[in-house]
Amino acid sequence: MARDEEFKPTIEAIVKQRIKTFSRMEKAFYSSIVLTALVMATGIIYMQSNLLQVQSQMTKLQAEIDVEELDLENAKQEINELTRYNRLMDIAEEAGLTFQTDNKGLPE
Repeated sequence: MARDEEFKPTIEAIVKQRIKTFSRMEKAFYSSIVLTALVMATGIIYMQSNLLQVQSQMTKLQAEIDVEELDLENAKQEINELTRYNRLMDIAEEAGLTFQTDNKGLPE
């Protein structure tokens, strides 16, 4: 155990000395890794914010589509109500008209 404690300060000294004496190539390599990590982190944050914006716009558009589909269904329902036989008869009577079923014939 005494031997391990004897080597521990020596190893730490070697590591500290090695860190101080990085070559230019090593410094350039490590700084490029750090720069790449920063650029990627910034890019990821930018892409996530864009994704959230697009999802928000899609939600708004889907809500507008739902409202328009509801309006369309209401219009179709109103058309069906207006073209019912009883409704047509009421409108015809108000206008002084009568519905004659014996006027049916085949065209020649």
